[in-house]
Amino acid sequence: MATSKDTRRSAPDTNPFFLKLFRNSTVDSTISEKRERIWRDTVRHAGTGDPPLRFPVYEHLYLLNVYAQKMVELLEELSGKSAISKESLVYYQAMLQYVRASASHGLVNFMNGIEETEGWLHQNQQRAEEEKLCDPDDIYITVRQREAERRRQKLPPLVRFLDEPQAAKPAAAKKRKTGKAR
Repeated sequence: MATSKDTRRSAPDTNPFFLKLFRNSTVDSTISEKRERIWRDTVRHAGTGDPPLRFPVYEHLYLLNVYAQKMVELLEELSGKSAISKESLVYYQAMLQYVRASASHGLVNFMNGIEETEGWLHQNQQRAEEEKLCDPDDIYITVRQREAERRRQKLPPLVRFLDEPQAAKPAAAKKRKTGKAR
């Protein structure tokens, strides 16, 4: 009995072109499945927030860093008012900065996977669109330009065009005389 690997239903808002890319990817199937999983998670969370953002994670990351810095500054102010000892201040500030940096690192790593997947998807989409817009005969122009470049570099041609006159063949080497004149 044959079974299909496409047993999952796609989300209604998932780009069909992207789904086709995931399934027809020439890269290792585990990498493609991982990219598809990351993409599905992203699509599920996209557009949430007020105002709706494509990736609200970046806004939250920014706010996390702003408010962590505010807390560090507030501790500094409280220390100036003798509410917090100077000895404890550095420890508390370091702890806050460590939590901020760790959370930022985790979010950035997570988003890096999404950005790599998106880059891969949109690069493939761009190539597909370029192929639709490209004149199939443009390749001949490119080959002619490359052959002209090779001639300028004094390299032998790789292609001979039928509408160009045939290049003069080098003169045949003269036969050496094996015997001396008598």
